[in-house]
Amino acid sequence: MVDIRPLDLITDSPWFSGLPEPALQQLAGAASIRPYPRGGQIYTEGEVTTEVYCVVTGRLRVAISSSEGHDFAIVDLRHGFWFGEPVLASDAPRVTSVQALTSADVLVIPRQVVLEVAEAYPLMYRNLFHDHIAATRKLYELLRSMLFYPLRARVALRLLNFAEDYGVAAKGGTCIDIKLTQNDLARLALGSRQRVNKVLRTFTEQGLIETRDDRVVILNSEGLAAEVEPG
Repeated sequence: MVDIRPLDLITDSPWFSGLPEPALQQLAGAASIRPYPRGGQIYTEGEVTTEVYCVVTGRLRVAISSSEGHDFAIVDLRHGFWFGEPVLASDAPRVTSVQALTSADVLVIPRQVVLEVAEAYPLMYRNLFHDHIAATRKLYELLRSMLFYPLRARVALRLLNFAEDYGVAAKGGTCIDIKLTQNDLARLALGSRQRVNKVLRTFTEQGLIETRDDRVVILNSEGLAAEVEPG
């Protein structure tokens, strides 16, 4: 278990920005941190839950599945990312699954406590609204790329997104500081592993990326961004 105070995560959350100390303390008092092994499910599609969550450590993946068992990875979540807020407005089952890609720790707060704070401090509803609008905009952008962009553009977009979230300065470029397999990219870009591998080889030959110690390094972000165009 990690040594971290729930109050610190709650204070830094955009959901609870501007709330007074008593409200933050109320949320922190009801919070707990759960450990998950790699591959553990925070919740599954169709499950009814009554909690909201925040990533403390590790990396989680949000995905949807078809009736045939095929899944589409929507987004990966990292430290400080809050999720699960639809439960604050509805008892409907979850429409996505969230799985730990690495061992992870997740902060959990019961829905009822969050709603009590929101009723006492309506500012929280505005915070949630703004956060939800930003997330919806990103989802629409993702849908547009998946529906209308060729595979090269989809792979390039996913690499740029990972660089934004996990990028660290490296010699000659930006290193995506997580292990990103071809299977990961295939699931994220809706392509076969073989086709994604071919795209990555092409990007490498063009001098856009290279692989160092199981990490992808973006050497030419502008060139990679130029690949992100509708087909």
